[in-house]
Amino acid sequence: MTLKKRYITPAVLFSLYFLNVIATKIQIASGSTSIVRVGDVGEFILLLLASLTFVVATLSAEKEADSRATELR
Repeated sequence: MTLKKRYITPAVLFSLYFLNVIATKIQIASGSTSIVRVGDVGEFILLLLASLTFVVATLSAEKEADSRATELR
């Protein structure tokens, strides 16, 4: 798997988390109400999934690098 494809899912999940945090901060600062809000549990799940998928992608990259190094020996 290529490097770019491996990290797409974690990047998307973390971007969604980050955008939600920024949108909530803007909402609080402006005093307006938001139509769509993820909430505390949703934020936790987004951050957890982003972290887990990043760890899986990193471990997959390490495994692939080890197999390439073994083939070169």
